[in-house]
Amino acid sequence: MTAATSSEPPPISVSTSQACCGFRDNDGAGSWSTFIVEVGTPAQPARVMVSTAGNEIWVVVPQGCPDKYGSDCAKNRGGIFTVENSTTWTNIGLYTLELETNLGYTGNGQYGHETVSLGYPGSGGPSLDNQNVAGIAAPDYWQGVFGLDATPSNFTTLNEPQASYLATLRNQSRIPSTSWGYTAGAAYRYGKVQGSLTLGGYDASRFSSQNVTLPFYDDVARRFLVQVSAIKYIPTGLSTTTTSTTLASDPISLYIDSTVPYIYLPDAICEKFESAFGLKWNDTTEIYTLNDTMHTALQTMNPNITFTFSTSNGQHLDITLPYKAFDLNASFPVIPDGTINYFPLKRAANDTQYTLGRTFLQEAYLMADYDRSEFTIAPCVWPSTFKSDIMPILPPSADNTKTNVTLTGTQKHSNTPVGAIVGGVVAGVSLMVGATLLFYFFIYRRRHMTSDSSPDPTTGPSAYAAVGQGDPSQVDPTKDKSELYGHCNDTELDSAHEREKRNAELAGKPILGSELPSSQPVGSELESPQIFEMPAREPVAKEMESSLGPGQNPKTGEENCNYLDKDKKTRFSFEG
Repeated sequence: MTAATSSEPPPISVSTSQACCGFRDNDGAGSWSTFIVEVGTPAQPARVMVSTAGNEIWVVVPQGCPDKYGSDCAKNRGGIFTVENSTTWTNIGLYTLELETNLGYTGNGQYGHETVSLGYPGSGGPSLDNQNVAGIAAPDYWQGVFGLDATPSNFTTLNEPQASYLATLRNQSRIPSTSWGYTAGAAYRYGKVQGSLTLGGYDASRFSSQNVTLPFYDDVARRFLVQVSAIKYIPTGLSTTTTSTTLASDPISLYIDSTVPYIYLPDAICEKFESAFGLKWNDTTEIYTLNDTMHTALQTMNPNITFTFSTSNGQHLDITLPYKAFDLNASFPVIPDGTINYFPLKRAANDTQYTLGRTFLQEAYLMADYDRSEFTIAPCVWPSTFKSDIMPILPPSADNTKTNVTLTGTQKHSNTPVGAIVGGVVAGVSLMVGATLLFYFFIYRRRHMTSDSSPDPTTGPSAYAAVGQGDPSQVDPTKDKSELYGHCNDTELDSAHEREKRNAELAGKPILGSELPSSQPVGSELESPQIFEMPAREPVAKEMESSLGPGQNPKTGEENCNYLDKDKKTRFSFEG
């Protein structure tokens, strides 16, 4: 990989809220590093989790803190964003939150365009106008998120893609490439090691030179798909015992996603964990718990759990997590009240739920390069002191530029003739145009023709009647939240823009040295055909329209300023 020249902007290293203000936030599933965004004018700060799957910025709004959640709710949820207090909010409408729906997460968001700055006040972080922001109240997403994905958002039409924060930074030449590097940090190591986020590059001080680079999976909702060939553990606390126990030996495809804290595995593997660690499944809270005796024994034993990653060309990479990475506490909203020891493992209902969540990324560093459609996974390293070594990831156009600094490693080159590439591109464009026309005439046009007679859901009097159907003050976190919050089963977020970025092969140097190259998809799941074109999201507000006038409380019928947007034109509430 080549280093940046003077003509390239440097990467942006984003500080955690812990570095700024001493915060480590708890989403009910553990203590994590968060990052600060400032939203609106004047700026309103919020602490948010990093989402490697999301492409938008979500912040909690006042309706997300009913009295039942207590006086510390605003602090516990990372801060509150009040739309009425911003002079730069431009409303888009009410839409379903299309993130982790395959895991049963539900909720609605009040979307708008807004000014967003990244980093704590006065840090000099980037500030961008007209960013996609959703105000959320649903408890499934306890804190807001900062989406790293480069895919644009679409609202009702595929012809008006809204660029993500990462893509906007690149479009404005504020980072060297459409890329990032991230690790979640580890509260159990040294003095609570913070997370690390770099836009347009990576922090070379945080991971090992042994790593593996893989192509993006074709489904944009599951880009970071890896094959795990084995899961084993060794009770390292017993110095004379080195025999490993196998928890999984059959290859399985898992999706890496920092949005959720858990690791989702098939029942058969979960049963092996249950037996090895004395875990008990709670059907009500749907988490694994362990009693105090077993918890103490595991702390003494301190087993290491190793995930072995494999590529189609026979390469292997081990990433090991100590028991401390799984030694977490559950609290509200994961459980109704109190605090208990729990193990962040979940039973997956099907293979679409197989996930390596934030727990895994405590010990793993993930890099994504959207310009080359590939990602790199590496084990973290733990020196006694950290000194950041921020390195850029350059775009493919810079690969042949002579520079002063390079990283050693095996280079990957395309052997495909130019004619074949051109022919493939032409054929792909033709296919895309044909698919778009078919979609327009048979799906999109039909959907909008049937809704033309309905009032405009984005301007009608009830457009903002609820960000979540159901009263947040009545939330019982032990119940199925689909009963409490609206959920639209249209289609997943996607954009035709994404296909234009994918080529059959992209010639370029590896992200970093000593990588284990792989040019083939990982796992049998990758061999199946994928759907690239997906319809844009439809607003959910039309389902909530009523005869109430602007500003009327839908429960009492009385006028209430909480149900008006800042222009006093439409009702704006998150309660049903």
